[in-house]
Amino acid sequence: MVILKKIIIMTEHGKSNCSGIVKFENFAGRTSCFVRILGLNGKGVICIKSGDNIMYCGNLFDGEHTFNALYDLNKTIQIVVVSDGSIVCMGSNKGRFSPNVIMTDIHRYFAGMAQTVETTTDRRDVVAQQSATQTAIEPAPVVEKTADEEVIATERVALEEEAVENIQEVIAPEPIEKIEEQAVKSKNVSKTKTAEPFYKKIENNLSQLFDAHEKDEELTLLIPSSKWVRVPIEGDGYYVVGVIENDGVPDIICYGVPDKDDSNPPQNSSDCRQWMEIEKGGRGYWMMYQSAVSGATLTTTII
Repeated sequence: MVILKKIIIMTEHGKSNCSGIVKFENFAGRTSCFVRILGLNGKGVICIKSGDNIMYCGNLFDGEHTFNALYDLNKTIQIVVVSDGSIVCMGSNKGRFSPNVIMTDIHRYFAGMAQTVETTTDRRDVVAQQSATQTAIEPAPVVEKTADEEVIATERVALEEEAVENIQEVIAPEPIEKIEEQAVKSKNVSKTKTAEPFYKKIENNLSQLFDAHEKDEELTLLIPSSKWVRVPIEGDGYYVVGVIENDGVPDIICYGVPDKDDSNPPQNSSDCRQWMEIEKGGRGYWMMYQSAVSGATLTTTII
């Protein structure tokens, strides 16, 4: 039985000081892959391609991963590792390469464009049609929530309320109405005197959040020129905070509460109700956007 082995040396990209090694082995109809990347503490995203086929795209793993398929290791193998939205190291068995195409593959992965998501959505449509037909024939029975379901619904509302309250603390320097009033006044400021951007007033609060909490690699990869963190709240809940830049300058400040779908917006905040879909027909975030210059609430669409 022939055993084919390949070793890819991962070299740093830019000044990341990240490097490593990826080993492949074909044996008994499967391909195994061993990954060891230094300098990231295991946090990041890795995408591995064999020719035009994506072998793996997802969270960086440390150690061995086995694929059920037998990939052709004689084809061009391209690997990139991404952290905080930027490539930190890359490698190939055919020399250096442009990472643009493989970065597009990573964006698609985190945008929830996998075929399995579309298949699930199609299934839901079929079930909905069947349900509608049955309803036309006979009245649907009234289904009361179980005690457990009631508890889950109550906990969800409590988590949303706590997340929104935490968001309000982050943006608390001044009430939104006062900030918007100041934004109007600032239009009349002399061109020789620039009004202080809203971002400066909460910069310390945001810096503490970004230093203290885990980066959200998914949103960082999904939205160009942005950085995001997940801020935990009591229990298993969390909310996200992000900053989107324009030419390196903070432009939009973002706050989001996660949800499984867009059927139930938070009831305790009229600002945090812009739905940002991550998976087609599935999970996403209820978002609030602010101008980094004026602090005014924005009505915008990110993705």
